[in-house]
Amino acid sequence: MKDNSAQPQLASDYAYQTLYNKIVSLELSPGDIISPVQLSKELGVSRTPIQKASAKLADDGLLDVLPQRGSYVSQINIDRIYESFYMRNLVEQAAVIKICGLEQRDDICIQLEQNIYNQKKVLERNLYEESFEIDERFHHIIYKSANMLYIEKALAQISADQNRLRKLKILSNIRVDSTLQEHNNILESIRAGKAEEAALNIYKHISKFAEDTIVIHDKYPEYFSNWENTEIKNLKLKKQSFFSF
Repeated sequence: MKDNSAQPQLASDYAYQTLYNKIVSLELSPGDIISPVQLSKELGVSRTPIQKASAKLADDGLLDVLPQRGSYVSQINIDRIYESFYMRNLVEQAAVIKICGLEQRDDICIQLEQNIYNQKKVLERNLYEESFEIDERFHHIIYKSANMLYIEKALAQISADQNRLRKLKILSNIRVDSTLQEHNNILESIRAGKAEEAALNIYKHISKFAEDTIVIHDKYPEYFSNWENTEIKNLKLKKQSFFSF
């Protein structure tokens, strides 16, 4: 007898990934209502996989499920933003320190240099969606070169709100030139094999999330939750065992 038990799981995975991408890409904005009936028709799956996907997205903090009222895309949570950037900051510093200790870095530098060039070109054409993807690849090159792909995957599990914020930054055309310069500074310190300088440049780059968040909040205040209690507005950079904040 044919086993069809895997099919519902495949459908729920498909529904989850589709909804996740729509939310993180801001195709579905914070506050938007999720209609199971409409999604069922759009994705060509039954309502059961939609419900399973919605439950998982609620666990991720991307959906608010309100009894008798329906499901809504959650607001961007400031506490989760801080925690995910904090982790990314420490891990990427460790990654570039590891890369700087490699004897052969030429290929890595070529990849990073090409990435910066590609991002500059798409930004000149105002292709912000492509710019976001290229920005993602810049950091992926760092994780891959440091043999930290498992860590990168783990970080992705807590980075949904961070990615929504980064997407808003790019779509709002915030700090475009300075971001490219920050990427170039990271590249040049890796090229020179200067580990502490590379870590400092990662720290400076990622710590910009605080001022970016403030600017984006001013533009989209309705997208955020827990703003009044955030420490981001008073964030002070400091050096611990790693450069930290």
